[in-house]
Amino acid sequence: MVYPASCAGCGAGIDPADLRGSRALICATCVGELAFFSGPACLRCGAPVPAKSDRDECVRCRGVKLWFDETVALGEYEGRLRDWVLEMKNHQGDRLALALAELIWERCHERLLAPRPDVVVPVAMHWRRRCTRGTNSATIIAERLARRLGIPLAAGMLRRERNTPPQFTLPPSERRANVRGAFSVNAGYHLQRARVLVVDDILTTGATCSEAARVLKRSGAARVAVVVAARTLRH
Repeated sequence: MVYPASCAGCGAGIDPADLRGSRALICATCVGELAFFSGPACLRCGAPVPAKSDRDECVRCRGVKLWFDETVALGEYEGRLRDWVLEMKNHQGDRLALALAELIWERCHERLLAPRPDVVVPVAMHWRRRCTRGTNSATIIAERLARRLGIPLAAGMLRRERNTPPQFTLPPSERRANVRGAFSVNAGYHLQRARVLVVDDILTTGATCSEAARVLKRSGAARVAVVVAARTLRH
């Protein structure tokens, strides 16, 4: 009564009965405006595919070298979901990151459980960028998913070696070179054939998550799955 629930997206009050058991504090109006993925999706890159197809026929990742094995994406990077992902890049959007983490769990938990992950690892942010933004939405989402999965969170496993230019400022053809060698695994972490769930806010070309997966596999990971709040279909 003192602190009534409000939508993390628009700030409108929410009747607890309207949540219908959901832990994501997002009103029905906002949920209805999110571009969720439904139906068949490419196991490898997370993009929607025709019903009668397999991942080898996905036009978005066919012939592309990606070090991760599969991708789970909540929805398309457009409209309200795009606005929220951008808002999450500063600390005022932390409530949104938590709410989207709960939506990812509610809508995608079967796919998150399928690879039987051993540990959850957020994509690392360079310390300078972290100081500028004041937050890392990937870490917030990763922490909540690790809690729901009941497995450890290794927030410090990946280290960002270079403060690379933001990927969105570069054409797709330059993004792989931009992040090459940008990550390392911190000393003290022993993967020993672990199955890793890597968390980021958005996947476009897959270059950032692929480089993170490459480093993790070369450090001993057996399998790397990626989960993101949004997946671009146009770039």
